[in-house]
Amino acid sequence: MYVINVPGSNHTTKKGSKWHGKIYWNLGLFSALFGLLTIYFIVAINREELPVHHSHNEDIVIVVKEERPDDVPANTKHNVDLLVKGNINSDNSGDKRNVVRGEGDIDSLIRPELIDNAIEKTVAKIESEQDTSDDHKGAEDKKKDTDAKPRDDAKLSQTNLGELRKPWPPVEVPEDPHLYKLPGEDTNVSVSPAELDMRMNSIRESMRLCWRRYKQCAWGDDKLHPDSCHGSTWFGLGLTIIDSLDTMFLMGMKEELVEAYNFVRHIDYKKGAKNVNIFEITIRVLGAFLTMFNFTKDRMYLDKAVELGDILIESGAFKTSSGVPLSDIDLSTGVSHRPTCPGCSKMSSLSEVTTIQLEFNELTRLTKDPQYKESSDRAMSTVLQHVPGDHLPRIYVDVNSGVTSGTLTLGARGDSYYEYLLKQWIQTGERRYQEEYLAAVQSIKDKLVFSSRRGLTYIAEILESKKISHKMDHLVCFLPGSLALGTLHGAPSWHLELAEQVIRTCVEMYRTKSGLAPEIIKFDSSSKLFISRNDEFSLLRPETVESLFILWRITKKPMYREWSWDIYSSIERSAKTPVNGYSSMERINTDRPRRKGDLESFFLAETLKYLYLINGPDDVLPLKRYVFNTEAHPFPIRSVDFGKTSG
Repeated sequence: MYVINVPGSNHTTKKGSKWHGKIYWNLGLFSALFGLLTIYFIVAINREELPVHHSHNEDIVIVVKEERPDDVPANTKHNVDLLVKGNINSDNSGDKRNVVRGEGDIDSLIRPELIDNAIEKTVAKIESEQDTSDDHKGAEDKKKDTDAKPRDDAKLSQTNLGELRKPWPPVEVPEDPHLYKLPGEDTNVSVSPAELDMRMNSIRESMRLCWRRYKQCAWGDDKLHPDSCHGSTWFGLGLTIIDSLDTMFLMGMKEELVEAYNFVRHIDYKKGAKNVNIFEITIRVLGAFLTMFNFTKDRMYLDKAVELGDILIESGAFKTSSGVPLSDIDLSTGVSHRPTCPGCSKMSSLSEVTTIQLEFNELTRLTKDPQYKESSDRAMSTVLQHVPGDHLPRIYVDVNSGVTSGTLTLGARGDSYYEYLLKQWIQTGERRYQEEYLAAVQSIKDKLVFSSRRGLTYIAEILESKKISHKMDHLVCFLPGSLALGTLHGAPSWHLELAEQVIRTCVEMYRTKSGLAPEIIKFDSSSKLFISRNDEFSLLRPETVESLFILWRITKKPMYREWSWDIYSSIERSAKTPVNGYSSMERINTDRPRRKGDLESFFLAETLKYLYLINGPDDVLPLKRYVFNTEAHPFPIRSVDFGKTSG
């Protein structure tokens, strides 16, 4: 027998007194549990109410409420010339071949020692060796088999793999902000061929992991949800398969490419979704088929491209009074329409109506049918006729007049307008695009370029109210690549200097606890870089690695390769599990980032492709001879006379 002392009492309770003992024992246990729960909830509540979370970088801060400062931050200014300027030969692209080869020469696209001819031979035999009905039935049976397998995906959703590279340490900010350096910025050490091979193999295995998970969970669907192991529909066409085609081709993934080919040849556009964005299906699907035809010369890809192009033209989307196309199409009926989603603007987006031209131009070049180029040209011409005096159109376009309104931004809804001004100049040699692009970049420098107190150059926005918003989307990180690419084709050298300044800010966005970049960053009145809670997520976007790829090709500075590998290492460490593979992430600047459970097709089409190319030989797809569309599908440049004026 033992006794229990009851606080506040002068007697003891014997265990032998069964009824009383149970009461006090249960009361004690309940009190202890209640105390623990109270402490837990107090800590949890306080943690949620904390206004700020600090990252590895002491100047990156998470704020709960979104802040949009109305005034220009103190100690900031338009400051392009103050920062370190490079002395770069803008013609140094790494292209050892100066003569554009014939249209049918596959060597002009890819080195044969990297992409085995067996891919072409295997693909060419498919139609003769396999029956159409067997292909379709086999794919359906495989999906049923994988759906029946038990899944333990959730157990590994937070698994942290071995570190490829340790997280970046906190940075000491020196007294002179212009001496501030990013990790690896001073490196002059070239990566060995063996190291580059290891990197390329690792990135290829990442692509294979994505493909395996997609096959297991979402075959035939547009988007993969790796953690719940299911797919979702957007186009109703198997978008992830289509968007991945040329990435797998470049990586030499023969078996996977044959699987994709078998699916693509049976695509029926009439079974597609009812609300499909014309811009998105053009850059992702039409762009992928055109690239694969150029790579393989397989007529099936061109036939699919022509069929889709005809559907878009015949939908009536371009038959507006201004020529600016409607935004959406019902693939099942082939009829175009305005957005139907609640809260969607009834106007078209600037970036959407001006980012279909590369694809339609290439379709006309391959088919000799002028209707595709003429339709997209009319839309572009209408927008250019109504560009304001500062050469910076706003993000919404009235389809009846072509007049733009709304916010001025190089982020969402505005970004690829500027990208395609440059790339149409490169693709066609038309002087009007050259002139408009150069005028737009000059205005960007004069009106939107700011520098923080620490010397980070960023691109601000101008709201419809004319107030400056010191925020920058990750989408804006396409700009350093475009600026650098322009200098390769005759743009002023200061474009490259500005590109090298802005890319430092884009890389700085990755200095979070997870090593992943947020969707948006902001600068407050003290010039500190802030991340709002609503923007603290990562879709594993490609814009920064795209720009790093172009800057590496043009400058040959090792830091651009190293920064790209740091980003890949962070993706491996924070956004991957061995079973489920990769996922978009949220709460990326906390100690425990969370998986969102979905994977965008552009991670396979763009992010992994650019990471692979930057670590590969520079004479694969040289920038003087190929131009990438905004979904990273490369087209050959057929016009090399950039002074030629279009009629």
